Formats: sequence, C-alpha cells, structure tokens
Amino acid sequence: MSQTLTALMTRLTWQNNELSIHLQAAEDESRIVMQQILELEHTINQSCITSMSINPELEINKLNFLTQQQEKKDELVMILKNHQALEAKLKDKLLRIKTEIKMLEQYMEREQDASRQHQIKSQEGALEEWVLQNRKSV
Repeated sequence: MSQTLTALMTRLTWQNNELSIHLQAAEDESRIVMQQILELEHTINQSCITSMSINPELEINKLNFLTQQQEKKDELVMILKNHQALEAKLKDKLLRIKTEIKMLEQYMEREQDASRQHQIKSQEGALEEWVLQNRKSV
C-alpha cells in the first residue's frame, strides 16, 4: 500500500508541476496580449486627434484605419478572455491537485504515526515479557 501511495504522490506532484508550467505560460501570454491591447488603444487614441482642416479622403482613410485597429483590439480582447478562462481552469485544477497532495501527506503522516505507535507498543510488550522472564530466572 505504501508503494501505491508513493506512486500516487509522485503522479500528483508531477501534475502539479505540469499545471504550474502551463499556468505560467498562460499568464505570460495574457500579459503579451494585454500589452498589445494597450498599444492598440494608444494608437487609436493618437489617431483620434483632429486637425484644423477637414480633408474628406484623409478622414475616410483615418476612419478605415480606426475601424481596423478597433477590430484588432476586439480580437485581442477575445483572445485575452480565452486566456483568462484557461488561467481560471488551470488555477482551479492546481488548487485541487494541491489539496489532494496535502490530504495524501496528512494521511501518510497518520499512517506513519499509527505504525510508530504500534511498533512502540510491541517493543514495550517484548520488553515487559523479557523483564518477566528475567525475574523468573533470578
């Protein structure tokens, strides 16, 4: 049974490490996407500055550019939401795995304590038996 528990503990630890790596990668991707969104927002805000004279062709081009930038931003926002959903799932799985590891460690500790107590009692019993045998011989 101890080998089974050790194997389970090893598997849970491995899963914990794998999930941590995936979570870190997802968080990094989210940061990158968020930075891209901020850069696009800055570009959009800079493009909204109007000039004194109105040139229809220039305004149409500007509007097209703003529309494209806003569409890119919307796509990035959707990607960011997907990354955040993935992060939430990974964090939930990671929490579950950590809880399982902690429960397994506590179980193993209780089993070791029970084994130690049993060993101590058997040693005490053997010692008492030895003492009784030595008293009879004396």
